[in-house]
Amino acid sequence: MGYQLIQLSEKDYVRLSKLLSDKYGLKLPSEKHVMVQSRLQKRLHELKFDSFEAYCRFVFNPVNTSDELTKMIDYLSTNKTAFFRESRHFEILMSTVLPELCHRRSLDNDPLIRCWSAGCSNGQEAFSLAMTLDAYKRNFCDSLDYLIVGSDVSGKMLEVARTGIYPFSQSADIPTAYLKQYVLKSKDTDNPRIKIAKQLRAKVSFINGNLMDPTCRMNLKFKIIFIRNTLIYFDQINRTRILKQVLDHLEHKGYLFLGHSESLINSDLPVTLVGPSIYQKL
Repeated sequence: MGYQLIQLSEKDYVRLSKLLSDKYGLKLPSEKHVMVQSRLQKRLHELKFDSFEAYCRFVFNPVNTSDELTKMIDYLSTNKTAFFRESRHFEILMSTVLPELCHRRSLDNDPLIRCWSAGCSNGQEAFSLAMTLDAYKRNFCDSLDYLIVGSDVSGKMLEVARTGIYPFSQSADIPTAYLKQYVLKSKDTDNPRIKIAKQLRAKVSFINGNLMDPTCRMNLKFKIIFIRNTLIYFDQINRTRILKQVLDHLEHKGYLFLGHSESLINSDLPVTLVGPSIYQKL
């Protein structure tokens, strides 16, 4: 359905981008103006506003701000993801990280391998982690137990994640052995879909979480944290702030995975590089 384009003034763009920066740490430079204007058109029509000025009055009303920001994030988020994205990380997880963690388990009081997929979008990364851990358990370490927490600011993406249902076309990068073991295929030829197997979904939980909110903390420590292709949306100050909070949740000698375009070189954080965009906490 087409909508009449509603123009976003520079004044209103600055107000909205500052609000999103303050609450979520998102970088919205001037070149994102057109993108924000375009992606919020549907929301304005849903609310029956004929101007961004009216929308801003609505957003900045304290009664509405919290709920509307959550909806705004759903419209503005790129949410680009894929199963086994940056596949080299999953290869290293299987060949190096999991053997080392399993060897250490006998020395730990808590042998459970907890993983956090931060900025998990629609859950494909979290389920890729689950497939990898479960395959390692089946093939190399039957006593291994694990759980995975996925977090994201987008309620819309988390709804998809919790169903574990995806278009069949998105299964192309799942290894064949994993497809047979962990993925169910629908019989609907008009709308082919896949569903992650129940035993795997039972190992993964999803929560709404804003990485910029210092009060949004989990009472958990993780052995593995994936926070990949998420930090690029924040400025340097907020990146450092987020990483410090994330590292508070990582166990000593636990592993932190970043996106391949992200680096902690010359940072002051207590980590050491052990692989391509893979760090171990000191």
